[in-house]
Amino acid sequence: MHRMKILVIEDDADYSDILMTSLASWGHSPVAAFNWFSVMRTLESDSFDLIVTDIETPTGNALNAFDFLNREEKVRSIPKIVITGREGQETQNACLAIGAVYIHKSTSSIADLKAELDSLSLTS
Repeated sequence: MHRMKILVIEDDADYSDILMTSLASWGHSPVAAFNWFSVMRTLESDSFDLIVTDIETPTGNALNAFDFLNREEKVRSIPKIVITGREGQETQNACLAIGAVYIHKSTSSIADLKAELDSLSLTS
């Protein structure tokens, strides 16, 4: 398996801990960001193999943020996975528009994330 450096953007501290622990236990190097101000600073100073993000945070919306951030090739080329409680085809289409895989935040979201990571590792 390819070890990935993963930026995790999640404002819910408990869910962020679950994501960070899961990613680390699967052999990856997760880095947490809790707001879009720190995301922008982190993306300027570091490089990542993957971004895992929620859509809604108190400091902004991932769909809007990546619509802007994807203007830079460095960010646009990073695979993205959105894990969100928002449902519907419109949300799924919006995720596709920013180049992200959509995963619904549910009891199976961690298993779904693992499957996506395994898929990425096979293509890396």
